[in-house]
Amino acid sequence: GAATGGLRSGPHHIAQRHPMRSLPQLQRGLLWCAGAAATAGVAALAADRLRRLLRRRRFEALLERWTCRGPAKEPVVDCEVPVEQTSSVADLHLDVVEVPVGLVFECERLWDLLREKFGCVDDVDVAEALQHEFESRLEEEDAEPLLKLPWIDLPALAQLTYWYDRRPGEASEEAPEAVPEEQRLTDAKFGRWTKKVSREKVIYSAVTLRSRVRTRGHLGQQVFRRPAGVDVTRLSTLLRAASLCGHGPLLVLVEETMESLRPRNVARIPWEEVERHNSNDDLWLLIDGKVYDVTAFLNLHPGGGQLIAEAASQDATALFEKTHGEGLRYSLRLLNQFFIGVCQDPEKAKKLDPDEPSPEFLSILR
Repeated sequence: GAATGGLRSGPHHIAQRHPMRSLPQLQRGLLWCAGAAATAGVAALAADRLRRLLRRRRFEALLERWTCRGPAKEPVVDCEVPVEQTSSVADLHLDVVEVPVGLVFECERLWDLLREKFGCVDDVDVAEALQHEFESRLEEEDAEPLLKLPWIDLPALAQLTYWYDRRPGEASEEAPEAVPEEQRLTDAKFGRWTKKVSREKVIYSAVTLRSRVRTRGHLGQQVFRRPAGVDVTRLSTLLRAASLCGHGPLLVLVEETMESLRPRNVARIPWEEVERHNSNDDLWLLIDGKVYDVTAFLNLHPGGGQLIAEAASQDATALFEKTHGEGLRYSLRLLNQFFIGVCQDPEKAKKLDPDEPSPEFLSILR
């Protein structure tokens, strides 16, 4: 330092002058700096975790406030959807479905669309933006739909909201209100009585008709019987809706339910056997190769029992389509209660109507 005319200072210079004494001091200094940095890092990490925890709790509190009174009281997200899927723009008709906010949160794809629409990063920001949207829409009479969903049709999204609206809440697994027996039976005849069942069930609105036909044995086992009160015609629509909207738990639930309802050990009935059951006391129908014992339904048929009786001993597929146009799905709900097997040789049956059934009808039927 004297040779250069300057004064040196700092750890390097001290280490040169007192190498043995300065090394422990350097180590302690470095350790202290490292400890301080680690402490600051841990504190920052803890603060970040606490901030995220508080934001998460704020989000859960907001969601609970929206959903605590049940689906019927929840605020809704207006979603514009096509009435039916079509490749023609000229034939495209749109409608709006009100989707409860709790269901929107359960559907990953719908929630992601809200996140993208609001430009938000996390759930808290989405919820707060949605709350502001709900408040502003109270003042607007003709607000535009919040989401536009061209990839799903009205029947699918409506079925999804129908399922969500009718499932019991977590704390309401108790039985539904008691209904007087006479009123229950009267309403059940027309399918108006609905009943809430456990969350493990997918369909909550179903008729309570039950076939009085004796269960026959087949291949040494009990013949498959469709469970009474389960609407199997809407499961495929619900499956499609759950898949498109990203509702994972419901998708698994529907798939498991469909598998449990899949006919096994189905009786294969010769046409000669089907043809013999043509009286009002014992009447079977052949529709699309499947056999239905509708004896118990003759007196309940809205179109009269005679129409069914005239369809016996023939292939009634095309006539069924023509006589159940607008009420097709409801009619299939009833029909599925009486399925007893498949016909071995349906081509032997004479067609009641010479026209062929439409592919759309057969798709729904099957």
